[in-house]
Amino acid sequence: MIEPTSTSTPTLPDWATGPFHDFLGHQQDLARILHMSASGISMLRGRYQAIKVLKEIDGEAEETDDLKWAEREKELAQQEVDNDFPLLHEQATVFLWGSLEALVRSFAASWLANRPETWRNEAIKRLRVRLGDYQSLDPTERCLWVVDLLDQESGGPLHAGVARFESLLQPLGLTGAFPEEGRKALFELSQIRNAIVHRRGRADRRLIDACPWLIISSGEQIKISHAMWKSYDAVVSEYVMELIQRVRESFGLKRYKAKNVTTTRNG
Repeated sequence: MIEPTSTSTPTLPDWATGPFHDFLGHQQDLARILHMSASGISMLRGRYQAIKVLKEIDGEAEETDDLKWAEREKELAQQEVDNDFPLLHEQATVFLWGSLEALVRSFAASWLANRPETWRNEAIKRLRVRLGDYQSLDPTERCLWVVDLLDQESGGPLHAGVARFESLLQPLGLTGAFPEEGRKALFELSQIRNAIVHRRGRADRRLIDACPWLIISSGEQIKISHAMWKSYDAVVSEYVMELIQRVRESFGLKRYKAKNVTTTRNG
């Protein structure tokens, strides 16, 4: 539960809160789709028996293509249920990290567009901008283009976990502390995401060395349980809340007082 620290109701401008509202909406939709997909897959297990019974009632003894397909669906659905829906959680994990990256990118662009004093930061002033490319862009796209340049110059894509974002937020004056346990969780999330995207979800020496606390062997298929997914979703929410707090402070507002907010970790 979040409670304001003051009885007044100062607000942030829409351009500062918009990216966060968009992210939180996507995050909520992701959780709902994940739940709906798991429920739908579970229900498929009963479809085969229903079709078989109806065919027996209709006197159809021959095993038709639709019955064979339903049986295969039942087997695959049972595998997913028995393994706690690893494929669904894989895709949700990749989407979650990608959404966080998109949030920081879009917010940084909005910050540049609306806080002109930020352009005086040395890291931004040193950017090599090709004026022809810059002028050819739509005004709404120019700040995104500059953010991408800044991200490359700061080595953002080479960083993992929180560092992936803090390197981009630093020129904006929006860096800050984040609990060590949360940093560890976001680092793990970034490493798991990379293994899913680049190594088809199999652990390799890079992942094992980066996250020695994971009990996994080289070449083993990573299985993201629902408990793991919830821990990733929770720590992303905590980091987004931390970013909102920093934005509030930059506007001279007090932080919200967060109660009973903890990072859920799995094993």
